[in-house]
Amino acid sequence: MQKTGRRRSRAGGYEAGRVKFDGEIMEIVGVGLDLSLTGTGFCLKSGNVLNVETIKTKPKDFPNKIERVKHIVTEVTKRIPSDVSLVCVENYFVPANRAQIGAAMGLIELGWSVRLALYQLKIPFYVVVPQHLKKFGTGKGNCPKSIVIREVFKKWGFDAKDDNQADACVLANIAYEIAQWNENLPAYQLETIEKIVLDAESYHVPETWPVTENP
Repeated sequence: MQKTGRRRSRAGGYEAGRVKFDGEIMEIVGVGLDLSLTGTGFCLKSGNVLNVETIKTKPKDFPNKIERVKHIVTEVTKRIPSDVSLVCVENYFVPANRAQIGAAMGLIELGWSVRLALYQLKIPFYVVVPQHLKKFGTGKGNCPKSIVIREVFKKWGFDAKDDNQADACVLANIAYEIAQWNENLPAYQLETIEKIVLDAESYHVPETWPVTENP
């Protein structure tokens, strides 16, 4: 993707929740992934509907770590529809101490496996740093997980069962809003998605997308 300044407005002739791509008007579908070996948060947003779940695994259910990661990748990719507009994946966390190094390494292994699968399937996706996730969801780039859960309920009416679901919900909304490029968002949310489009790691996101008439 070419990294250029693109402050866009939605083109005339089609309504919110739809995007023009290759000359066709398509429904917008955004997916958010908060990856975890124990409980991956998955959220799919289409229109005003949120489908959220946690994909849970335990080490005892698999013969080895590779099979566990393979299972999660399969469960994630089979939930992503073929007409998905965009996927947003949360980036890795930085270990705060030695005790977290093992968990961080496991997440890196899972994260790269999911990214590779998305890449091979030619699914467009952005990798979103935790600070941008929190900023879009709460207005602050550094806040407790409990605040994210609370703000998800206040903004989108979803009562998340855990922080994995809450993060996935925010990521799905980021994907959805990038796809439709709604300039009526609050300033902090619009600023956040502009930073993601300009700076975030991305794959298979067309250079001409989002398609608009007023660049």
